Amino acid sequence: MSQEQARDRAVLLSITALAAMAIAYLLIWAVLRDPDMTDKLMNGIAPPGTAVVGNRVAVIGGIIAALGAWTAAITSRRVIPVLLVVLASVPFAPMTLFTLALAFDG
Repeated sequence: MSQEQARDRAVLLSITALAAMAIAYLLIWAVLRDPDMTDKLMNGIAPPGTAVVGNRVAVIGGIIAALGAWTAAITSRRVIPVLLVVLASVPFAPMTLFTLALAFDG
């Protein structure tokens, strides 16, 4: 593989890493913005008839997207995408744990 192809691949992986982290955040925020999850947060129990399957899928999808972002950033072998993904992961980790508890708790 030539240096130009390697550079192009690294750039593509860098862009993919940042896009995957953005998707991970959007999926987690989708769960937190759900009115039924807000009621569950405020009252301790979800309203009757709440469909939580979509929220659970969004949480798991957000975690998978974040893992994909980490993989793409590390594989790109560039410093800036790795640092950006690390910085984005700092608030993402507790937010994900909170959202997991919200979506999967009885």
